[in-house]
Amino acid sequence: MTKAGDAPVGFLPRWIIMVAAGEALGFLIPASMGAWLGLTGAPDTVVYPAMIAAGACEGALLGYGQWLGFGRGVVSRVPWIVATSAGAAVAWSLGMFPGIQGGLDISSPPTLALVTGGAMLLLVTIPSLQWLVLRRGGSQTLRWIPVNAGAWAAGLLWTIAPSPIVDERTPAPLMISVYAVAGLLMAVTVAALTGPTARRIATGLAR
Repeated sequence: MTKAGDAPVGFLPRWIIMVAAGEALGFLIPASMGAWLGLTGAPDTVVYPAMIAAGACEGALLGYGQWLGFGRGVVSRVPWIVATSAGAAVAWSLGMFPGIQGGLDISSPPTLALVTGGAMLLLVTIPSLQWLVLRRGGSQTLRWIPVNAGAWAAGLLWTIAPSPIVDERTPAPLMISVYAVAGLLMAVTVAALTGPTARRIATGLAR
């Protein structure tokens, strides 16, 4: 069991390592899936559900890494992993939707408002479902949602970075390698930015 006094001592290094590892490994699944589907010219009717499923797998590994990072006795393993996996699936469904629509005209104010709202919803899906597991810790655990949304907003920028240098003509091994590096940078960013809040919540829940 994790003791209240243990969380501040070795928590941050453990959190960053475990969360970064879980997310980096998890991101390889949709990155590899996306590369393969793109190179094979799979139709949107296949791409959309396949990427959502891959995203759910990514979420499961992220959730497992976070559970290890929190330490035993802070959150229940299965509910936490299920919540994270479900949140990731929803996030991927939102993120992939504009693409299967053939792109959206963001010069249109209603469309821009819809895209903005969808992006905000995407950022809060995972932490909101995770909060359902954390809420036994009281209202102070609500901070988990905005902190994680901000961390993901920063981390996801790394996954956009390779876009100018990779396309459907890029060899699959190179494409996967580039996005693996981007995924690792995203994972470390999210882990580092959420660490202090996770430590405070873990300390409170372990009492």
